[in-house]
Amino acid sequence: MTMTASVLSRDSIGQVGLLAGSLLILLASIGVLRFPDALTRMHALAKASTAGVAVALLGVAVTVSQINDVMSLLFATALQAATNPVASTLLTRAVYYAEGVTTELAAVDELAADVAAQPTDERSAP
Repeated sequence: MTMTASVLSRDSIGQVGLLAGSLLILLASIGVLRFPDALTRMHALAKASTAGVAVALLGVAVTVSQINDVMSLLFATALQAATNPVASTLLTRAVYYAEGVTTELAAVDELAADVAAQPTDERSAP
């Protein structure tokens, strides 16, 4: 049984994609461990893990040969890219509004003026 050059190149490209995605996920986990506060940890986790999972899924999609498998992986990539940023934004907002969590930022806090302008009872509403 011999493998053609196109199958070998597809496998190589898929393996590189899977490795690159795994490295991005590893960087996200290192960012979660190394960054000082909750908001920067959330930023590292949201950006790098979304990109890492997308690259890994695309790498696997290159290697599979069945069109159903490819479409399932592309659909999973699209769902990941659509839902993870929204969910991480909402979770970051919840952390920002939570009491007892330090949200001191090293940069300009653009949300602080909006939060200060809202009545207290409106901030606690679901």
